Amino acid sequence: MTCQAKTLVALLVLSCLLVAALPARAAPTISAFVTATTEDDYPVESAGNTFGCRDKIFAVIDLAGLASGQHLLLVDWIDPGGKYRERIDHKFTSSDSARITVWLQLHPPTGAALVSAFNPAVGMAEFIGEWRVEIRVDDSAQAREHFEVLC
Repeated sequence: MTCQAKTLVALLVLSCLLVAALPARAAPTISAFVTATTEDDYPVESAGNTFGCRDKIFAVIDLAGLASGQHLLLVDWIDPGGKYRERIDHKFTSSDSARITVWLQLHPPTGAALVSAFNPAVGMAEFIGEWRVEIRVDDSAQAREHFEVLC
């Protein structure tokens, strides 16, 4: 083996050792809760996860273990029939941790407002039942929360 080849092999081995010695960064962690309760205009955790047809439903998302830089948060709101009702793509810059709040507001179909004063479920049948909110950050970490909508 020539001197140049030995040097190249030594550099390759050294590079592998350096990469192996670097601490591996774990995927970010996600914790979340859903709520319709606010205090001083900020969503706060509540005891239940059942909401009315007119509630503004918040998903409060806590992210930890983020690498410094740009990140992408994806949030999907999925109705009881499995239909994706809302998708939120949120780019943000952070290091280590972040709290992000997103929300869903259900709206009755046009013309149902007058009748819904007497029966809030009018026009809202497809919204009633168990929902889920799926949360992903940087295509690696994910979380899922369930809640129920009743009128």
